[in-house]
Amino acid sequence: MAGWMLSAQLAYSTPLTLATPYHPNLNLAHYWVSEKYDGIRAYWNGQQFLSRQGLPIEAPAWFTAGWPAYALDGELWAGRGQFAKVQSTVAQGSKDETGWQQLRYMVFDLPQHSGGFTQRYQALQQLVQGIAQPWVQAAPQWQVPDHATLMQQLRQFSQQGAEGLMLRHQHAPYRVGRSDDLIKLKLFDDAEAVVIGHLPGKGKYTGMTGALLVQTPEGLRFRIGSGLKDADRANPPPIGSTITYRYNGTHPSGVPRFARFWRVREEATSPTK
Repeated sequence: MAGWMLSAQLAYSTPLTLATPYHPNLNLAHYWVSEKYDGIRAYWNGQQFLSRQGLPIEAPAWFTAGWPAYALDGELWAGRGQFAKVQSTVAQGSKDETGWQQLRYMVFDLPQHSGGFTQRYQALQQLVQGIAQPWVQAAPQWQVPDHATLMQQLRQFSQQGAEGLMLRHQHAPYRVGRSDDLIKLKLFDDAEAVVIGHLPGKGKYTGMTGALLVQTPEGLRFRIGSGLKDADRANPPPIGSTITYRYNGTHPSGVPRFARFWRVREEATSPTK
């Protein structure tokens, strides 16, 4: 298990393009917009799924039968508000046939294609059409005329249960790492950190966990107490696990403002069973 824990704490080992937060001075005429799916990022390397952290995701053979030996970047998704279902299915691996029957693979990019995103998206649509499996879908992409329209769409999608929106630069190649090639836009900021300690509670939380001591991939350490339910305090996320927290901007020191626990990212901390 220790090896898996170490893998989860290293920098992302799957060669993915990663998003940066939205800023209003973007030239939106150059971007495609899509829904941000509340699922699990899954990279098809031509033979198997890998998580964002490079851990294998064991899907049933029928789910990927006949897929090309060509890299796909997408999200395993069960619909809005169904992240827990996706996480449970992925954690159980191919044993959870019923769970996998409820998942879709929303494909949004072709990492090995040399063209800009518009070209990649056209090729992606043809590739998905050739796979011809109803659970494999090309993530819809569209364009918006201005910032106001984008914000209106963000509110509409969020009210309907979406996690947010993603923007992809139409001319950008598939570039590994973070850049303005890929932008994320949400009503709340969120990020991930590894639990490195449990701090004791006081008052009504005596004998329980009062806060989590966490560390970001950049090495920043801070406490998170808000957002923990009584069940979380009685049985806190284990040391070495990866959590997702929400926050509202950062202090000059870099520490998140109003950080609050959201959920455990189990696929980032344990091998597929």
